[in-house]
Amino acid sequence: MKPRLSREKMMELMQNYCNGNYNRFGKELGVDPAHLYRFLKTGIGGGKKMIFSLMEFCEKNKLDYKNYIEM
Repeated sequence: MKPRLSREKMMELMQNYCNGNYNRFGKELGVDPAHLYRFLKTGIGGGKKMIFSLMEFCEKNKLDYKNYIEM
């Protein structure tokens, strides 16, 4: 099975750090909020950019990015 981002855990992260605000979380990650919304709602678009953005966000906030990746 290919590793992928956990949408549920990313939603929790957005709730905890940005009060559920897609625009703010998108800016924090450095991705388009529409792209973030589409990924979190449908699972489409969770590629390299989203993964690397999440890794950078986690590093900046002293979180373990591995907690947000499903194996």
